Amino acid sequence: MRYFLLTDNGRNPFPEIKGWSQVLDVRKLNRREYRELPSFFQLDMRLGMDWVLPDVLLFPFLLLSEHAKDIVSFYDPDIPWRFATLFDDGKKECASYFCPILEEEDCVLEGTYQEGGDVRLDGKRMKGLPLFQIRMKDKKKTIIRMDLAESLLVRHAVGLELKETVVMR
Repeated sequence: MRYFLLTDNGRNPFPEIKGWSQVLDVRKLNRREYRELPSFFQLDMRLGMDWVLPDVLLFPFLLLSEHAKDIVSFYDPDIPWRFATLFDDGKKECASYFCPILEEEDCVLEGTYQEGGDVRLDGKRMKGLPLFQIRMKDKKKTIIRMDLAESLLVRHAVGLELKETVVMR
């Protein structure tokens, strides 16, 4: 099975989320501590002149629209979720998103990742999850399995950018 890194080139007119560190302790967005987080939280966003509310937001943490959440839940019904509402006071716009609490897999091959280079994963240490996180240096990155990515793309999910990883067997 092929896997991809979810990426964002930063040039899309997606919302900019402001003040998130005062609202949510992102260190608890893991399977051990997520129950300490509120089941619902509100975030401030800033929309530009031209803007799009995508199905997939990567920053400051992974957020999925209800459309994308339903597709992901079909592939992995055991993912816990937290609900987020995004508000732009200036434009009087709001949007609902869901934050998946993903498993973190320790499958990145040491010394293989450089900024902009290939992400190399150890297939023997992978669990085969359709959506999970890896730690690269001090950042968490999201990995998606090809069948789930294709399902999102066929259903016209907006904001899904992929970079293929190298899975070593």
